[in-house]
Amino acid sequence: MTSILRRPGLARAIVLTTALASAGMAAAQDAPPALLPGLSGPLSYNPKPVSFDLAGSKIYVTGVASGYVGAQSNSTPGVASSFADVSNAQVIIQKPEGLFQFLVQAGLYSHETLGLGYARATTYTDATYGPVPQAWIKLAPSSSFNVQAGILPTLIGLEAPFSFQNMNIERGVLWGQENVLTRGVQANTTVGKVTASVALTDGFFSGKFNWLSGIMSYADGPHTVSLVLGGALTRNARSTFSTPPVQNNSTIFNLIYSYSGDKWLVQPYFQYARVGALPFLGTTKADNWGVGLLAKYKIDDNWSLPMRWEYVDSNAPTATAASFLYGPGSNAFTVTVTPTYTFDRFFIRPEVSLVQVSGAAPGAAFGALGQNKSQVRGRLEFGVIF
Repeated sequence: MTSILRRPGLARAIVLTTALASAGMAAAQDAPPALLPGLSGPLSYNPKPVSFDLAGSKIYVTGVASGYVGAQSNSTPGVASSFADVSNAQVIIQKPEGLFQFLVQAGLYSHETLGLGYARATTYTDATYGPVPQAWIKLAPSSSFNVQAGILPTLIGLEAPFSFQNMNIERGVLWGQENVLTRGVQANTTVGKVTASVALTDGFFSGKFNWLSGIMSYADGPHTVSLVLGGALTRNARSTFSTPPVQNNSTIFNLIYSYSGDKWLVQPYFQYARVGALPFLGTTKADNWGVGLLAKYKIDDNWSLPMRWEYVDSNAPTATAASFLYGPGSNAFTVTVTPTYTFDRFFIRPEVSLVQVSGAAPGAAFGALGQNKSQVRGRLEFGVIF
């Protein structure tokens, strides 16, 4: 099996369902079906999932069941300082072979992001993408070209939607600038060492198909370089829990490098985002930039040590500039450490993280009054992938 660094869709920067380039584990004789949502490790799928024949085709069923507990300092009003909850209770059904293929992912989940308030899995599922967060069909006339349509993971960014896909439990602040799951159509192709994808979607799940995204990746042995660009073609005033209007009207760029060796997985990346004036919000143009480094060290067959560092800085040319972070002109630094133990299909991983904020607007940071400049979190996730 190969460790997948991409989101679903063929040519992605880091986690594509079709897993465009691999970097990580050596190939194994028994590998799981190819359409499963990509994993950055150290968690892995069952190489022999449940399967059955339907009308002459093989259908595979994979399940993820996990829970977690957490505590944090300087909680904001309405967010508990400690909790216990489900992080994933999902089933993934797929047909990964032939001209017509499909994937359906269903269940409960919570996408937790550093620096943002926690929402319980039932609340988060209902407020965002519903009980079927991914569902798409794929037409694959050849091994080098395919087209997908449905609810797809975005092409933007490095980290993936669900906690079991990532090396850390919580996603970082850079991930908080990116769209997550999106409805639309995507074409993927591979030519030698180059893979590419282009997608027309509804951006931040807005229902308006005005986002165009693309990625091009070059893979050579353990090295992969990806260029990613996406953004809104027209303005959209929709504002919901999963459709923040500033990000939904922005343009975003990524430059991502990945190295995967026997012991180390190292992924530095750069991100830049900008948005023009939004009259319906009364905001003027703004931009931000950030850098991140995700790394994972394999200690032995059971233990690994994932780590993440990030810095994001937003530019505020005027007091009315749009806010990407904690108000115009704010910046944030984060560090996350997630030692992980896996045994057979089971896993357990504690996590400690820090977010440090500067230049936050009054009331936009942490604590009861939104004036605390830092937050420390502890998490413990445990579960099984079968």
